[in-house]
Order: sequence, then C-alpha cells, then structure tokens
Amino acid sequence: MLVVAAILGIGVGVVATGFRIVWLAVKEFLWASLSATYWRVPVSIAAGILIGAILYSTFYPGALSALVQQFHTEGRVELEENIPIIPVGLIGLVAGQNAGPEGVMSIVGGSFGTYTAELFSLENSTKLLTLAGMGAGFGTILGAPIGGALLWLELPHERGLEYYEAIIPTLIASFAGYLTEVTLGGMHLFPTWQTASITPLMPVDLGWALLVGLVCIPFGLVYTRSFSVIGRLFRQASVAVYIRTTIAGAIIGVLGWLVPLSYFYGGAKMNELIQNGAALGVDGLLLTLGAIMIAAGATIHGNWIGGLIIPHMFMGAVVGLVAALVVPGLPPVLAMLSGMAAFNSVVTGTPLSSALIAIALTDGASITPVFLASLVAFAASPAVPFIEEVAPRSESSNIIPFDEDR
Repeated sequence: MLVVAAILGIGVGVVATGFRIVWLAVKEFLWASLSATYWRVPVSIAAGILIGAILYSTFYPGALSALVQQFHTEGRVELEENIPIIPVGLIGLVAGQNAGPEGVMSIVGGSFGTYTAELFSLENSTKLLTLAGMGAGFGTILGAPIGGALLWLELPHERGLEYYEAIIPTLIASFAGYLTEVTLGGMHLFPTWQTASITPLMPVDLGWALLVGLVCIPFGLVYTRSFSVIGRLFRQASVAVYIRTTIAGAIIGVLGWLVPLSYFYGGAKMNELIQNGAALGVDGLLLTLGAIMIAAGATIHGNWIGGLIIPHMFMGAVVGLVAALVVPGLPPVLAMLSGMAAFNSVVTGTPLSSALIAIALTDGASITPVFLASLVAFAASPAVPFIEEVAPRSESSNIIPFDEDR
C-alpha cells in the first residue's frame, strides 16, 4: 500500500507541476500587457462566458461540498471529472477568481486515487486511496505536504480524523507529489509568504494569539452566512450555467477593479498585504475583507471551480491586521499569522491542518501561537457548518490495504 500510495503521489505531482507552470505562464503573459485594473472587468466577464461554454458542453461536477458528498456516498471520483475541472480551474485562476488551485487538484488527486485502486486491483481500498489522492493533490499544489494531506482527513468528516488508517498513505502520497513537483519545477513554484522566521516565544505572544483567535470567530460567522446567502441568490435565479458563470465573472471583475486586493486568490497577494496592508487603514481593510467575501461566494456559487482554503487564510490575515491596527501593542505579523489559521479553523472546522498549512507557507514562523489561535478559534466558535455535507464515517474500519490471502 505504501508503494502504491507513492506511485499515486508521483502521478499527482506530475499533473500538478504541469498545471502550475501553464497557469503561471499564461497569467504572467496576459497581465503583463493589461496592467490597468479596469481590464479586470472585461477579462473576468470573457472568462465567465468561456467557463460557461465549457461546462454547458460537458458537465458541472460541483463545488467542494459536492466532492465531500460524493466521497461519503460513492467513495470514488471518476477520471472523467477532470475534463471540465482542469480547463475551468485554469481559466478561473488566470482571470482573477477568489479560489485557489487546491480545489482543482483535490479532484484530480481523488480521481487518480480511484483509478490507482482499480489499476492495482485494490477495490477494498478504493475509498482510502481516493482520500489519499485528494490529500496529495491539495498538499502538492500548495507546497504544504503535511497540512494539505491532513486537511482532507479532517474536512469531510464530522468527528475529525475518522479514517485513521488513511493517515500514513495520504502523507506518503502527498510527500511523493510534493517531491515530484520540487524535482520537476523547483521550489520557486510554491508561494511563500515573506514573514519573519521563527522568533523567540514570549508569554505575551500566547495571549495575543488567543485574542486573535477569538476575534476571528465573528468575522468567520459573518462570512459563513454571507456565503450561504450568495448561494441562495444564485439558486433562486435558476438561470443556465453559462449565465451564472458570466454573472460571477462580472462580479469578480468589478470588485477587482474597485477593490484591487479582492482580485486573484490569496496566495498571490499575501506578501503585498504583509508589506503594505497597514497603509489601507482599518476602513480600507474592512472594505477589502467584504469584497473578498463576496468574490469568494460569487466564484464558487457562480460555478467557477477552485478551493477556498488559501482565500480563507487571506481573510484571516486581513482580520489579524485590523486587530493589530486597533489594539495597541499587538504585533501585526503575529496577528496576521494567527488570523490565517484561526479564520480557516472557524469556517471549516479543521484546526490541525489550518495551523500546519499556515506554518508551512510562512517557513515555520510563530509555530506555537499559530496552533494556539487555531485551536482556540475552533473550540470557542459555534457549530455552524460551512460545508453541510460533512458526515461521520459510514462504515467500520475494515478498509484493508491489501488482500492478506494473496
């Protein structure tokens, strides 16, 4: 099983490397000549039309909630889902969607996991390898092989890490994918947020982290409610998929023109926020936060395809910076790091992986405060599910990695 998981990860790593290289190359080519922010409106509208045409001529596999539901009901992801997923995800990322590549590669990895189980005649382990593939896709594309892998072991389940026998295969697949991408594309492919490295831990830092964790709770609940409202509005409209994608493109483009930091997903603009975000002031940061929340809801409910974990962390960083501007003595970088993990922990209910991803993408900065903020935010927040399809494990722990009678 460990060898099979490594093979699965290598396959995911090859696809993730190609996807990221093409995405970054097209994005750089397009926006090098369209530097004025007003170009974001026609580009996003055109992207919405193109995405709608692709989905209309193929099919819409659903957002993250559909993938979670599919895992629980079917335990597999078919390779055919990659037909619309890859081009739609690529177009959306180039055209400024507020969702990251992790959503695309989670589906790609899950489908590879299902196919790998069939290829090696491991039908009893289809669900395990599908889960391992999802974690590998997520961890590989983000460059966070530990946190990304564990997120897919936390996110879909009502009681946390319920598929404990998938932990090691998922980590192996994720690291195999990560090492493949490092080998093929180099470390520069991964986003790294330029924060201070590990600094001596002071007792006051723990108090600040606890405070930021609590501050993130009401903002996370507002975002969860607004995301639900946007989804309800799109459902009530009952329009064709190509109209939904075009409306979403218009919303994304207009917001990106009026509020520049709401355009593109969080990984590409985190350094700008860290370095220059304080100049926006509290009002400017709150306006940016509101625009990002609306853009994220329009992206997903408008049938564009991507993941929201990094956008959530960007929202948390904005909340942390607002708190630092309001509370005297609160270190801005520490507040932003704590907010990254805490906000996603509130929204998705994944305290362990939220902290690990934030730590991985900041080169290990402020490990203990980040974990504390994530845990406090998770423990103190009301149980308001962002993904209603989360469910407990439906079968006993008899997913065996191989047939012992062979």
